[in-house]
Amino acid sequence: MDNAFAPRSGIGHSAVVQFLCSRRFQDGEGEVLEAGRLAVRWFAQQIGPERDQLLTEETSLVWKALRAATRPANVESTQGRRISGMRIGPAAHDLVTSSGMLLTRGGVQRLHLAASPPTRQIRDRL
Repeated sequence: MDNAFAPRSGIGHSAVVQFLCSRRFQDGEGEVLEAGRLAVRWFAQQIGPERDQLLTEETSLVWKALRAATRPANVESTQGRRISGMRIGPAAHDLVTSSGMLLTRGGVQRLHLAASPPTRQIRDRL
């Protein structure tokens, strides 16, 4: 909850969904693209098994849509260490590759896109 959103009076909520979109900003090293974040949370013991099942199914649909709109991002630290679990959409990929912009997940660590794996390897991971 924040100032931009508040539940309507009399209507409860069962889950908290946090979506932070990616953003571009300037720092001492130049322009950086910060990764977005999607997080969903609820407490199963507070909502009961039926609502827990519904939220689990709805969350799976949200993640499925996110995976369909993005692809795995082969990301490395500036020291060459691979960073796993990141995804990138086509527009962000084009922006980063055309500009050489560094990436971050927040904080001071700077990352860059590594060479893409062969298409077959990407398909095998999906």
